[in-house]
Amino acid sequence: MFRLLKIELIKLLNNRTVLIIFGLHFLLLAPIAFGFKQILQSINIKIGGVDVAQAALDGFSVFNYPDIWQNIAYLAGWFKLFFAIIVVVLVTNEYTYRTIKQNIIDGMSKLEILASKQLVITLLSLVATLLIALLIFILGKNPNEVSIFNGSTYLLKYFFSLIVYLNFAYLLSSWLKKAGLTIGLLFLYTLVIENLLAFKLPEQVAGFLPMNLISNLIPNPMVAYFKPDEIAAVTEASLLAAGLYWVVFVSLIYWMLKRSRLG
Repeated sequence: MFRLLKIELIKLLNNRTVLIIFGLHFLLLAPIAFGFKQILQSINIKIGGVDVAQAALDGFSVFNYPDIWQNIAYLAGWFKLFFAIIVVVLVTNEYTYRTIKQNIIDGMSKLEILASKQLVITLLSLVATLLIALLIFILGKNPNEVSIFNGSTYLLKYFFSLIVYLNFAYLLSSWLKKAGLTIGLLFLYTLVIENLLAFKLPEQVAGFLPMNLISNLIPNPMVAYFKPDEIAAVTEASLLAAGLYWVVFVSLIYWMLKRSRLG
């Protein structure tokens, strides 16, 4: 395992594109978190001289514990495409430069090739999760003196959701084998295609589409604030369904590796 991880780390650390994308993710996340706070504070809906928006949000905070765990995890979820691009670049480069074929010639099995990329995906997800935790500890405020770890389960859900999404990117990369085409389809599916499918399908069916399931793991803090019981039930059901998607994605990737003529 350590041999496979060492090989993949060399590829990661020597790829300038990967390092730039990784840096952009964290350079953008903190300013947007501050922007989110300003947006909430600017909401102004008055009825009879009473600001009903701010009254409804009474008790909701952006940076106060325990709310900050969900808020930052939710915002970070919007940036998962950055890490998906890293996976796409790494996987498609294997086909472009034929390193995957050379690895097989050198004695690496197709199962080891799959395992090496799973290690990379897990490592990326772990590093992303730890850096988000660091950001939360830096920005977090605790005026009510609650446990700062109350709500930290959202970090685990973020970690798991990122693993599932990156395996989806891995699956598309193994299928298309071209970075530009894969990134284009990944953007289209994530932002457009699935939303169109969800609009056409019954709500019960649309809820089981992969991107919807991943999103449900860390629900919109505003929606969850007003419908906590309903959102909690959806989130718990989504954990199992997202896990099944992860198994399907990995199985399809291995099936494509097995049937491809690389050795």
